[in-house]
Amino acid sequence: MMTEAAPRAAGDLFGAMRQDRAGAGMITVARLAFGVFFAGSAVLKLTASATMVEMLGAAGFANPLPWVWLAALCQLAGGLALIANRMVRWACLGLIAYVAVVNGVLHGFWILDGEAASIQFQLFTKNLGIIAGLLAIGGAAGTWGMARKEVYYA
Repeated sequence: MMTEAAPRAAGDLFGAMRQDRAGAGMITVARLAFGVFFAGSAVLKLTASATMVEMLGAAGFANPLPWVWLAALCQLAGGLALIANRMVRWACLGLIAYVAVVNGVLHGFWILDGEAASIQFQLFTKNLGIIAGLLAIGGAAGTWGMARKEVYYA
């Protein structure tokens, strides 16, 4: 007697995924943690602007203050969107772009030697981990709109 397994419908597969409350809870915690991380970093940039200006000046920025404000704006907008669970994919993409620019401009370990290269490599790879987390959160968001209506994850 020959038996053939019926193919699982795509709707059933996604329905089963949405019912995983533990997975949804983990994504929520990650989204909130990244939101606090970025919003908190923005507040730090705004309250310690002189330190940030000095750091960017040392990195070669001729007029660093507007760049500090722009970085704070990017981090605050993205972080608050993640916390509010609004436009999560757009927020993740914006923050990924921000972190990628920071990596390329400020953490160029490939042009350094010794301990300085090691420190910048650690910061660079830490930021790659942040990008990976943002990709996971953005991928799980399930929508490009104002509110997350569905969560898809494996």
